[in-house]
Amino acid sequence: MDTTTPGTSTTPLARTASPCTDVALSLITRALGDRPIKGARLTVWGAAFKPGTNDVRESPALALVRVLQQAGATVTIHDPQQAVATAMVRTPEFDYTDDLPASLDGADAVVLATEWPEYQHTAPQALAGRPAKPLLVDCSTTLDPEPWRTAG
Repeated sequence: MDTTTPGTSTTPLARTASPCTDVALSLITRALGDRPIKGARLTVWGAAFKPGTNDVRESPALALVRVLQQAGATVTIHDPQQAVATAMVRTPEFDYTDDLPASLDGADAVVLATEWPEYQHTAPQALAGRPAKPLLVDCSTTLDPEPWRTAG
């Protein structure tokens, strides 16, 4: 898969309806390195289409989750507000949690898909050791990477 130019691969995984999803897939694929998405356990932070709402209609995060699941990943979704309840009604086939630390348990990677302030104010050191792999993909580029690197 071409991880440098999103959407140019001929594999089904890279052909999505959304350029945002293509970019996120490229970032996740690059971050996983030679580990395939198939069989990966991923956590997606944020279900709402934007912070400050519980609206999940046309949510890029949920579109990404669907593509990741179709590629064979096991995905858990966390959202800090009421979007989980709304998303459960619209997409009950997905796995949700409202427990942020528990959302990380055993994860091969964490994907920040919605730039909620709650994630920006999360203490990385309090979450260290929860994921199986210390890998965070910030699709919205809202987190300061240094504290996350320091925490491992």
